[in-house]
Amino acid sequence: MKAGTAAWWQARYAALVRQRPRAGGLELRRITQVALRIVDGEGLAALTMRRVAEEMGVRHTSLYRHVASRDELLVELVDHVLGEVVPPETGGGWRAELEQAAWEFRRVLLAHPAIVPLLTMGQLLGPNALRGREIGLGLLIRAGWEPSRAVRIYLTVAHFVIGAALLGTGGAARGAEERKAMTELFAGLPQYPLVRELAEPLNLPDGDQEFRFGLTALLDGIGDPR
Repeated sequence: MKAGTAAWWQARYAALVRQRPRAGGLELRRITQVALRIVDGEGLAALTMRRVAEEMGVRHTSLYRHVASRDELLVELVDHVLGEVVPPETGGGWRAELEQAAWEFRRVLLAHPAIVPLLTMGQLLGPNALRGREIGLGLLIRAGWEPSRAVRIYLTVAHFVIGAALLGTGGAARGAEERKAMTELFAGLPQYPLVRELAEPLNLPDGDQEFRFGLTALLDGIGDPR
């Protein structure tokens, strides 16, 4: 059974219900905390079951009671990171709450750039991911959105944030130097007159500006519940 699929998560939840904690034993949260520290500091390539065990001062076979493989550890690691997302403050209206949630989701993802590609590795169905769905759907339905419409809005905004984070990290990320280089490249391509003419504005916005514009346009298009 592939780690991260709906069937895997179903079996995972059932196993966790049956699992009894051992006094002084390892906890999944502690394992994922150590794994995240390794990934944040050295990248995904440095993460192995043996390395996590060494950092924790235990035998690597001790980890298998909680995660059966590196792939399972990666799936749990993604959900661990999603647990850092702080729910939006209530009372400001559905749009303000959804905007706050989107910005907070993006903040957490950009804080852990090596984790971002893993969001497409499997389904986001861990307890922290489902908590986020519950909160997002709840704020929309309370605002008066019809449930099926609320689902579409939630998924659209969540996928926008993930897509923006994927483009904002890794090889697609554009820092100041890359934007300058792209501007110079565009300016020197007469065969693409519009790209050449708009070389500077094409590379002027930073990631925050692009995200703000996109999120605003998206929510403007959604409108209000009727």
